[in-house]
Amino acid sequence: MLETVAKNLWLLLTIVIPGLFTYGAWRVLLLLEPGQRLSIDAFSQIDSSAIVSASVIIAIALLQQAIAITIESILTLLSKIQKNKWPNFYSLFCERFALAATGKLDENTTRVIANFFLSLNMSVGLLLLLLYFMAYEGMNINQWVPLSVIVLLTATVITTVFRLLNAKWVVEECKKN
Repeated sequence: MLETVAKNLWLLLTIVIPGLFTYGAWRVLLLLEPGQRLSIDAFSQIDSSAIVSASVIIAIALLQQAIAITIESILTLLSKIQKNKWPNFYSLFCERFALAATGKLDENTTRVIANFFLSLNMSVGLLLLLLYFMAYEGMNINQWVPLSVIVLLTATVITTVFRLLNAKWVVEECKKN
């Protein structure tokens, strides 16, 4: 039973929470700077149905996850192609499952890895928000909304890189033990 709860927490932490964050940030930014293409009536219709609201949040979360998996795949591929220039991320992205199955990943290691995936999904969500406001809403880079998203995105990317290095290190340490 505890394993089932842990798997659901992993799903919640790495997929649903970033989706909720992205949706919430999008809504707050549109309240502060109303979009030209989406009206308040459109959000009222979404809010009137719990199923539609949940569907929008899950769609955002799954889109973020798909993009994040693509980024992970590219990092793994680059680490295989250019072994001297790129660290080997294969252990983080693939071997952690084997380590988890053998019980070599403790709670702290799992938390460190989950934090990386959470940060990666948050970075993807902020990138999607930036693209939305610039491409769909037609905002310029020098307007306050895109600038605010860029500042948040920069902080999140820096956090993601540090969490990536930490996660890779803890997985490598687990492999040694």
